[in-house]
Amino acid sequence: MKKVLAALLALCIVVLPATGYAAAAAFALNISAKEVLRGGEITFSGTAEDDVVLKIIRPNRTTFYMDVIEPANGTYTATITIPETQDFAPWGVYNVTATSGSTTVNKTFSVVEGSGGGSNPGNGGTVTPPASTIPADAGDSTGSTIKPELGKDGYLFGSGTLASAANSAQGSITVELPAATGETGSALNFPAETLKTLKDKNLDLIVTSGSSTIRFPAGSIGTSDTSASSQVRIVVNTVLTSDAKNAVNQALQSNPDYVSTGIVLTATIQVINGSSVTEIHNLDKPAEVALKLTDEQAKQIHSGLAGVYYVNGKQLDYVGGKLEGNTFKFNARHFSTYTILEYSKTFVDVPAGHWAEAAVKSLSAKHIVSGVDQQHYAPNRNITRAEFATMMMRAVDYTGKAADAAAANPFKDVPAGQYYTDAVTRAASLGMMSGYGGSFRPNDPITREEAVVTLVRTVKYFEVKDTGKGAPAFADKKQISAWASAAVDQAWKLGLIEGDGKQFHPKAALTRAEIAVMINRLMP
Repeated sequence: MKKVLAALLALCIVVLPATGYAAAAAFALNISAKEVLRGGEITFSGTAEDDVVLKIIRPNRTTFYMDVIEPANGTYTATITIPETQDFAPWGVYNVTATSGSTTVNKTFSVVEGSGGGSNPGNGGTVTPPASTIPADAGDSTGSTIKPELGKDGYLFGSGTLASAANSAQGSITVELPAATGETGSALNFPAETLKTLKDKNLDLIVTSGSSTIRFPAGSIGTSDTSASSQVRIVVNTVLTSDAKNAVNQALQSNPDYVSTGIVLTATIQVINGSSVTEIHNLDKPAEVALKLTDEQAKQIHSGLAGVYYVNGKQLDYVGGKLEGNTFKFNARHFSTYTILEYSKTFVDVPAGHWAEAAVKSLSAKHIVSGVDQQHYAPNRNITRAEFATMMMRAVDYTGKAADAAAANPFKDVPAGQYYTDAVTRAASLGMMSGYGGSFRPNDPITREEAVVTLVRTVKYFEVKDTGKGAPAFADKKQISAWASAAVDQAWKLGLIEGDGKQFHPKAALTRAEIAVMINRLMP
């Protein structure tokens, strides 16, 4: 009897997997070789029940390969050929990340140099350690322009080459990379000690790479490591890689009012000392970036709605920028992934054909005005002095012509920590707005004549031309305060105001629709 029960129990154990209760195969990643030559093949395989996302990152931190592999009968495999060129397959260690379900496995392999090439990875290849220093005479200089030379791990120039260019420089040194490097994500390497030379001589560093130009102001790349053995590595990529595309698409899922143009710029800056790699994310001074678009790209962009955004996970941080001819220019205080998006915001209470529609849509795209909620702009609502100051400072900041105004808060009724505190304080320090005997009255509705005085004071930051019109003939001109009269006349001649055709209504409260139209008339 005991033998029968034992046999039945064994039968149950054997049968259970067929009923779906067996444990799923553990996710695993195998790599066919630790080293591979350019031109050779390497295979990735393992066990998995769910799709496998395989991602490979080059030594310069750009994406080398990314794919989704569907397993068959619990196993998966993928074989790739390593390109034979330095630009596409630089020497060094490649990081492999494989994800299936909630499990992620990380491994590495190396692309090495050696004789024979071929498709037999790992045989005959030997890792050559990188030079601890870049030769002083690496690269060539003509005047203040440097053309770096191709090394084992990207393009490079030496300290002597930079010193030679510095002798001819007037304000900046330009490093010209081959046009293709912007599309392949090739690295630019140079001695970290040259950063001190640039700062001491107050020279900007301009890096051109195909369709992109980045101007780093003197002293903007801050690092305490400027030793002779340290190197700076800059990698710029303007191709919409699968990695960049996924990042943009993920952000757009939670921001349906945005439309992608497919134009991106991904940049990284690192300081390397031996095996130590330090990422420099933030710049001490903003860099000036110019992206040259193709004729087709420029035609497809609505310049009034387009802007540059930092892709911050699922969040989009507006950076600004504007299209000048076929070149989109913007300033970057840190580097990661940036993209050009169009923001076409509509509000149910500002329908098509509304007299303020164009202004509200244009200023929404520049993030100067926003709705009271996702669906409503409230065009007829009065605007407070605090709200007005905030919008005006956003408009001035958009031009990039106003220096940061660090000044003490002069108003006793503008507490610290309010959304408008910084805007009001800066507007006062720039002479744009003033108060009433030490008070600002932030929650009071701003009148039309008060608003016009501020508009005229900010004209210097914009490109507004005189219309040639004579003095306005408002029937209520005598009701305009003496301190606002000249500003009203000037605003009329500049085309910033129109009134209702007969009267100006100087003491009337300004509405959210009116301020949008007024500011939009200031904008270039």
